[in-house]
Amino acid sequence: MGCRHGVCFKRRPVAGFTLIELVIVLLLIAVLAAFALPRFSQLRSEAELAQVQGVAGALQTGVRLAQTVFVSQGHRSRVQNLSGFGEGNVDTNNAGFPIGIDKGNGNENIGRGPSGCAGVWIGVLSAAPSVAHNSAASDYQAYRHNASRVCSYVYRAGGDSANRLNAQLVIQYDSRNGSVQLCGRHPQLPGC
Repeated sequence: MGCRHGVCFKRRPVAGFTLIELVIVLLLIAVLAAFALPRFSQLRSEAELAQVQGVAGALQTGVRLAQTVFVSQGHRSRVQNLSGFGEGNVDTNNAGFPIGIDKGNGNENIGRGPSGCAGVWIGVLSAAPSVAHNSAASDYQAYRHNASRVCSYVYRAGGDSANRLNAQLVIQYDSRNGSVQLCGRHPQLPGC
């Protein structure tokens, strides 16, 4: 017993963890980590899928809006610089679906060369995620294919470096019918 300033008290023995207790705590942490880490990885994959679904929905809405403006203005053939839509620089095909910006006269292919799909993306989406046709250093990488009438936008922000046929998350736009679909190697999506 010890006394200070006229007050007496019992001293408690200093106690710590035993080696067995420490080992049990470490085992519990290891088991929790074994279950939590795969779930965190799955959450990231689900978040990326939701983000790409949102962009695909915005692209589909933009394509439909462009066609609505095209029809409401009474057009029946290709239009350069569709007025009343976006910045007024989107060109359409004969059905009113976007085929790029600064397309010029000529056929109904998407854009002028490989950068045409990036032009569709920029012209149709407001506040669009970054896109490039020749580099994976942006949020999305654009590919033009199927007789230059279809665009595939591969999601690159998550680190995927596969081509458009083997990527996890791909948004496809078909200028022939205005459809936008999500496809890829992600377990919740159909293949491209």
